[in-house]
Amino acid sequence: PKMLKTISFFTNFAVLVVSISGRATQVSYIGCYVDNETRDLRGLTGVSRIGQFSIESFTLSSLNMTHELCSSVCSLGGFPYFSVQANYHCFCGSSYGSLGTANETDCNGVCGGNGAQMCGASWRNSVFALTYPDRKYFEQTQMPNQTVESTQSTYWTSAAKIKAECLMMCEASADCQAVIFSGQQRLCHLLRFAYPPASLSSTDGDFFVRG
Repeated sequence: PKMLKTISFFTNFAVLVVSISGRATQVSYIGCYVDNETRDLRGLTGVSRIGQFSIESFTLSSLNMTHELCSSVCSLGGFPYFSVQANYHCFCGSSYGSLGTANETDCNGVCGGNGAQMCGASWRNSVFALTYPDRKYFEQTQMPNQTVESTQSTYWTSAAKIKAECLMMCEASADCQAVIFSGQQRLCHLLRFAYPPASLSSTDGDFFVRG
């Protein structure tokens, strides 16, 4: 993803990044928080793969971890928070802080993909907020060749006669990140991630990503 400004540690400044789904996302640093085996940020429960990235125990791990990489993956699910930990690990979530705060100096590990960025430490999360400036905007694109694999359903289907009706249903739900509108079948598939599940990857229809 293209970085529009550089994000630094120990700052309250918000920066705008463009995620791998193409959506603009504002990233703001929150603070250093405690983690343990139960995990504080559990948004990827049930997910085993997002695109090219494997997920294990709610965790995306990469030797090339950066703030941009983690925020881009978490933005695919519209999550409001993400954290980076121990140089290489990324978590997404709808809440944070359940295990308590930590001293800022505890989050002193650098990111594996960018030595100028801090990525928490052992059992310490550097937590960030994600906001989405234009959630009423939809962009029509080709169906992504990347998919989401999960033991839990990542979409739901409703009847819709026209595209506008389908998009309105997505706009009304915080969980909806994209839609596939099948005009012939008059069906609207509402996706919890900006990538379709493998079961819908060959569906004939128009694909829209939410801003």
